[in-house]
Amino acid sequence: MVETEETDSKRGKPAKKGLHGWRATLTVFGCGTLAAFGVFGVVVGVLSLLVSSVSSGISGDTPEAPVAVEQRGNPRAELDPGGLEVCGDYMALPSMRDIHVEETISIVHSDPAEDAGFEQDSQRLVSGECSFTVRPQFGTTALWYFDFDFEAVVHDPNENKDQLASGIFEKALETVPEEFSQIESQSTPNWADAAQSYFGENSSGVSQYLVVARTRSAVYTITFSGDPEGIESGRVPDFDFERQADALGSRLHDRFFSLIPE
Repeated sequence: MVETEETDSKRGKPAKKGLHGWRATLTVFGCGTLAAFGVFGVVVGVLSLLVSSVSSGISGDTPEAPVAVEQRGNPRAELDPGGLEVCGDYMALPSMRDIHVEETISIVHSDPAEDAGFEQDSQRLVSGECSFTVRPQFGTTALWYFDFDFEAVVHDPNENKDQLASGIFEKALETVPEEFSQIESQSTPNWADAAQSYFGENSSGVSQYLVVARTRSAVYTITFSGDPEGIESGRVPDFDFERQADALGSRLHDRFFSLIPE
């Protein structure tokens, strides 16, 4: 501290203003300590503000951003001729992200609305069959065979679409044993209006998984089977088949639901 001199009228000699000795030492130490605490307080205050801001951003009191969920949509008012060609057109199986098609083996499609002379009030039953080799997303590196077929009652003059579809579904279930040499297990998938799955061995001696499902007035069958010439000799765990069928089946359910008119 800089000291200044003034004249002391009573004593006749200069008098020093300021603190000296231990008082000056304590004062300097005290001021420095207070200053340090002041700076520390500012730093703590800033950090507290930042922490409070971050905490408020993740607090349970603040609504979380909604998770994007794929919507099924609403059924169309009508279906154009050829608009339900699931195996081969713009909404075809090969373009779905839940399945990777290596090779298309065969495609068959039928829609009476595409025939000349079709009357709009007639019954319209659209069907299709297709076969592929696919690279599965789950479990194995070997290729699988994938067979798909469907029948959809698009229009019925008696307005019995759902009843007709239920009958087709029951008949499809009756023919399932013909597709297996041995059925090892069965389950009920929950991604369709009605569905039944089967796992076992087909007549070629390889693992096979088959699902018969119904969405509104469409009945469809998903069949996966192992490749007898693959590295696993066609043996595939049922869990791998099931995961692949669930991913693809859920998407097919959405397609049929939205494409088939009310």
